[in-house]
Amino acid sequence: MNVIKIEKKIDKTQQICHLCIKAKTIPLSGNKVIDDFIRYTQTNNYEKDRRMEFVPFNNFKDVSFVAEGGFSKIYKAIWINGPITNWSEKKQKYNRRKNMTVAFKELNDSKNLNSKELNEVFYIL
Repeated sequence: MNVIKIEKKIDKTQQICHLCIKAKTIPLSGNKVIDDFIRYTQTNNYEKDRRMEFVPFNNFKDVSFVAEGGFSKIYKAIWINGPITNWSEKKQKYNRRKNMTVAFKELNDSKNLNSKELNEVFYIL
């Protein structure tokens, strides 16, 4: 019984280690504030659902407008590649849940975004 628990901890630790490596090589948005925030969520969250990554717009299909808020527009779409589900030791790459329906925000004036505006995202995580 203790062996199983130890193996689970090792597996979880290995996933985090791979994630730390990925955080240094993930596609970047070009905005230092956003990229630093994404790296932070990648390396400081043990739950997969709380990790973020930059997704280029061409990785979405069936995009439809939902609503507009103070500094963003909200859309519904299908994320073609989907989020990371786990690390494949055999293939030496991340497995992903493909064609996942998601909601995302298009931030107004994102080039001038500052860390205060990311607090909304941080508290949702």
